[in-house]
Amino acid sequence: MKTLTRIEEHILLAILNLKENAYLVTIREYLIENARTDQSFGTLYVALKRLEQQGLISNYVGEATAKRGGKAIKYYELTDDGVNSLQEVMTINEKMWINFNDLV
Repeated sequence: MKTLTRIEEHILLAILNLKENAYLVTIREYLIENARTDQSFGTLYVALKRLEQQGLISNYVGEATAKRGGKAIKYYELTDDGVNSLQEVMTINEKMWINFNDLV
């Protein structure tokens, strides 16, 4: 597996937790609230494209609504490879943090 950057890891986790409500705006809001990082829409869009090219996420376009002026929303979801990447990151992090509780 290719090592994920921290922002890629956070985006995958946001998509995981947002479930069927994972689109650009909600992903950004989730990251601001939970990861305390304020990434621009452009930065997130580039990262989402990269994750798609790596096969870790896929997207689908939702129905157009009057609320959005007839524009459809692009939603994101994890692929099996995306889930496997998160599992590997979690395993690595658990190993790396193993002795932290001894310090506190």
